[in-house]
Amino acid sequence: MKLKRTAMLTMAAAMTTGMLTAVPAAAEDLYEVVIQFPTLGTTPADLQMVEDKLNERTESEIGVHVTFSPVSAFETNNITSLAVSSGEKLDLAISIFEGGVANYVNKGMLLELDDLVAEYGQDILEAEGPAMAGGYFDGVLYGIPTEEKMGRVKAFEARADLLEKYGIEVDPEHVYTPEELTEIFKVVQEGEQAENPAFHCIAANGNEDPLYSYFDHTDQLGTSYASGVLMNYGVENTDIVNYFETEEFESFCSTARTWFEEGYLSADCNTVTDSALVQFQTGNFFGQFSNAEPDMIAGHSASMQSYVGTDVVPLYTSAPSSMTQNYQVTEWMIPITCDNPEKTMEFLNLTYKDKDIVNLIYRGIEGVHWNFAEGSDCLVEFPEGIDQSNTPYVAILNVWGDKMKDYVMAPNDETYYEKMKAFNDGIELKSLTLGYCFNSEPVRTQYAAVNDVITQYKAILGMGVVDPASEMENFRSALEAAGINDCIEENKAQLAKWQAAQE
Repeated sequence: MKLKRTAMLTMAAAMTTGMLTAVPAAAEDLYEVVIQFPTLGTTPADLQMVEDKLNERTESEIGVHVTFSPVSAFETNNITSLAVSSGEKLDLAISIFEGGVANYVNKGMLLELDDLVAEYGQDILEAEGPAMAGGYFDGVLYGIPTEEKMGRVKAFEARADLLEKYGIEVDPEHVYTPEELTEIFKVVQEGEQAENPAFHCIAANGNEDPLYSYFDHTDQLGTSYASGVLMNYGVENTDIVNYFETEEFESFCSTARTWFEEGYLSADCNTVTDSALVQFQTGNFFGQFSNAEPDMIAGHSASMQSYVGTDVVPLYTSAPSSMTQNYQVTEWMIPITCDNPEKTMEFLNLTYKDKDIVNLIYRGIEGVHWNFAEGSDCLVEFPEGIDQSNTPYVAILNVWGDKMKDYVMAPNDETYYEKMKAFNDGIELKSLTLGYCFNSEPVRTQYAAVNDVITQYKAILGMGVVDPASEMENFRSALEAAGINDCIEENKAQLAKWQAAQE
């Protein structure tokens, strides 16, 4: 028996040694994917806990160890550029509100993704569909858009209680013109200001999207107004024009002047620092202009319910449409500092393929950061004692994976998926140039100068603060002097080349 015991101990020791040898070997086989984790400047307290939980899956299933690298959403451009230029390890970078990948491509910072996605990203392609158009630059795929909305629609979001009070019926199938909204504003303004002198119809901020952008229906060809646009959602032709020379823009500015003079806009609308939504929440405004997809309306209705006690109703100012710029809000990119782009793409694809992975990164850990609502398998809520203000884990902007696999939380409900699918399926207006993106590099100096001029005038002219009769020509002359015609001609040449390649 003693001999047997000795033999058994010897065998156990040998097995232990083998296991210890195997563990480091397995660890060496793992590829570490360093991925940016966007924040609002503060790293979630439980980020490491979620990272550890995620690696329990990814290490065994695809041989990847994930390391989150927190980055402020306001500084992604600078941080990514610095990391890549210094050779720092970074496998997945995020572009947020930067208008696509152009800036990085022009600096030679990104890997091409066409072949990688074709081999390792089938779930990405299935989920993103037409939104993939936003990731192309000069005919090459460099970015993976993070969209669940296959288009956009815009509206004036109006307080439901005031619509009812003044007997204003809203047609959900109608696209309202600035002139039609003027008639509605007149009725509400006269009635409300009699009781509340501080009341105005339109909550607006001069630093946010210009008011004319809610009516112009232009395809900006993956960049901005500075290089010309296609009119009418880009569905009729591919003639690039200077939007600011159109009668449509001139007419809008005249209407905006009326809005300002009649007090529908506040006197400080071009300088106020509070966002339009924050102003709207005071109860001193009739509404605000906004994107109006199902999730946006639900969120803003809940916000107004909390602050003012009423829902919002969209008066649509555009039809649902698909254009390249719609898909450039947030995009994943693989920098040239990535040593294993195949494993990196395999991980990114897993966030689209696996529902549990998607919700782990977005919502956190079940029982710790969220629980299913009673009787539901997709509606979730915070555990007792936790809410949005004190949760130890939050993933802002929801840039993770297939968002049609997300669990939903109030103000959305279990009908969210159906509403979003219906919205996507109902998009009929699709630009003829989906996938084309203007490269401003050949006219970099002019492009920057033109954008500066637009920024200078968009709030004062576009919000009616100045009289277009006296300032319109000054604006147009400044655009021409800055080089807008050079930008447009370059855009036309690039688009012609792109069209020839498509044929």
